Amino acid sequence: MSNEQNSSLSQKENLLKLLLKLSFADNQLSESELIYILHVGRSIGIDEEKIRALSLTVQEIELVIPKKEQDRMSILYYLLFLMKIDKQVDEAEEKVVYHYGFKLGFQESMVRDMVTLIRNNPDEKIPPKGMIDIIHKYLN
Repeated sequence: MSNEQNSSLSQKENLLKLLLKLSFADNQLSESELIYILHVGRSIGIDEEKIRALSLTVQEIELVIPKKEQDRMSILYYLLFLMKIDKQVDEAEEKVVYHYGFKLGFQESMVRDMVTLIRNNPDEKIPPKGMIDIIHKYLN
């Protein structure tokens, strides 16, 4: 396997570890969170058995920060949508999102605004315009 393939696999595994870490932040993995993580895993080419193995090493996250802003934003979106999936935004989950949002290079205030948008729409789809407005506010 080439270094590029290893790096890509490592980024995918780290994304899943990060999602698992967030899902365990409130000390419970809901069925909806598990389904979401399995769906993300399938969409990036990681099978269920590998996800189970990764769940055992969730504390060993060495976040690989993608160079492209779009890739970093994708990670943040995955975190935000996972936080919302069980319709309960827990303070421990928020702390994980803030922590990794900062590590990904995003302003705390931008992440806070996104978390507020998620919190204010627990039973509804996230309004795309709301997300876009937040991004434009901070990234332009």
